[in-house]
Amino acid sequence: MLIDWFTIVAQIINFLILVFLLNRFLYKPIVKTIKARQQEIENRWQDAEKEKKSAKNEANSYQKKQQELEEKKQEIMIQAQTKADEKYDNLVEEARQDVEQKRKTWDESLEREKAQFFDRFQEKIMQQIYKITGHVLGDLANASLEQQIINQFIHRLENLSEKERENLANSLNTTDNGLIIRSHFEISPESRNRLLSSLQQTHIYQGDNVQFMTNSDLICGIELQASDYKIAWNLKDYVEALEI
Repeated sequence: MLIDWFTIVAQIINFLILVFLLNRFLYKPIVKTIKARQQEIENRWQDAEKEKKSAKNEANSYQKKQQELEEKKQEIMIQAQTKADEKYDNLVEEARQDVEQKRKTWDESLEREKAQFFDRFQEKIMQQIYKITGHVLGDLANASLEQQIINQFIHRLENLSEKERENLANSLNTTDNGLIIRSHFEISPESRNRLLSSLQQTHIYQGDNVQFMTNSDLICGIELQASDYKIAWNLKDYVEALEI
């Protein structure tokens, strides 16, 4: 059997041409299309992963923000509660202080009114005692109450302590106004002379600068003043001593 080399070579050439053509126009486009498709799928997968990661990050960020908002909310609520408590405490304290101040003011006002009432009451009592005593002494001793007060005050001057004499002398040295004698009643000229004579005889005051004045507050009493120093005798002192 003879081999037809020409035919074999021609078939080989045809096969190679066919392979080239298939590779050129069929296989390569298919492979290229497959690779392009695979790349597209890969790109989409990567994009999907990126979106997934981004979504997860956003979710984490949202969750974190939610947590921060919740914490902030709790903090604001705590601050608001604290401020409300402080405001309440301040209002309670202000109310307590206001009540305390009003109570104190009321107590002070009550004390003043009570003191004024007792002062007026005491003054009325002493005025009544003054009148009654004057009538009693006039009836029993044939002497007026004023005269008895003068006598008692002269006796007081005659029995001054050394300390009282010293204080009186020091006060006289600090003033040029002399002596002032005050009484609840008008002292008669005769009684004035008796008082002046007593001052000279006891060496309390040898001058003649002596002023006689009346003072309604000296109920049933009389006082001698030199500058800021006083020597007095009155019923009010006895009443206050009884109160003590």
